[in-house]
Amino acid sequence: MLEGGGILNGSFLNEDLIDELSLVIVPIADGASNSVTLFEMDASMKQQPPANFSLKSVEKLADDGLWLKYVTRRD
Repeated sequence: MLEGGGILNGSFLNEDLIDELSLVIVPIADGASNSVTLFEMDASMKQQPPANFSLKSVEKLADDGLWLKYVTRRD
C-alpha cells in the first residue's frame, strides 16, 4: 500500500510500480484552487506513456460514497 502525495504517487506510477488503484469518491466539492493532484510528475522524471487501468470492483459506501478498485492493465 502506498499512501503519499501526488509526487510520491507519480514517482511510483512513472516506474510502473502500481498494481492496483483504489479510489474513494464522496459527493463533496470545495472549489479550492490549491487542491492536490493524485499523480504529479516532477520535472526530473522521465516521460512515460499514460497508465491504463481496468475496473475490478465498485462498493457503495455510507453517505453516497463509492469505493472504486482498479487493476493495472499491462497490454
